[in-house]
Amino acid sequence: MVVGLLAAPVGAQTPQRGGGMCAKPDTTTEWYKQQRAWLDESKHDWSDDALRRKLLEAAGLDGSRPVPVQLGWSVLERRPIPADRAMVAMLRGVLRQRGGTFPTRSVVGAAGARAVFLIVLGDSALEAATYRRMQEAGLGEGFEPDVAVLEDRVRVRAGRGQLYGTALRGRDSLSPARIEDSSHVDLRRDAAGMPPLAQSLCDAMRSRAR
Repeated sequence: MVVGLLAAPVGAQTPQRGGGMCAKPDTTTEWYKQQRAWLDESKHDWSDDALRRKLLEAAGLDGSRPVPVQLGWSVLERRPIPADRAMVAMLRGVLRQRGGTFPTRSVVGAAGARAVFLIVLGDSALEAATYRRMQEAGLGEGFEPDVAVLEDRVRVRAGRGQLYGTALRGRDSLSPARIEDSSHVDLRRDAAGMPPLAQSLCDAMRSRAR
């Protein structure tokens, strides 16, 4: 797993390093409620069902299930073989066309927008181009926590400090790449609708240990 996602709330705690317990996300917190509100697809208000279906298939998502929330971490490792070469090529083509319609929430729904994020993750050029298009798409079109993850990855790959602490490095142990103004990282994470960094790191280590 290279990114922290959670499909549904779970009540139990799970082990973390040192024998402690890793608290599951509290579904009553503001960041969780904000994410679930954006990811709600009950209105079926997207415009391109055909493209949405292709994106979901390429990303391995089930459109009949709740879209996973973003737990605010990803591992900086390249994916050697894209999950769907045709979809990757299509996205590259769309990104090259400045006037083209990028698959944002109003076009392919929340699940489709999440699928785009998962498809481009691990390809540095696609990550950077997708981040720019999500930024340009306008309020509500891009999922802010996913945009934050992409921004961190783009900044780290460029040799800059990340803002949200979502980009992790390591094999046996995971830790964030350099964070700018790290004393305020949780404030920035909260503003982007993500859990505190300690919770994300705990979840990342739990996932790596599976």
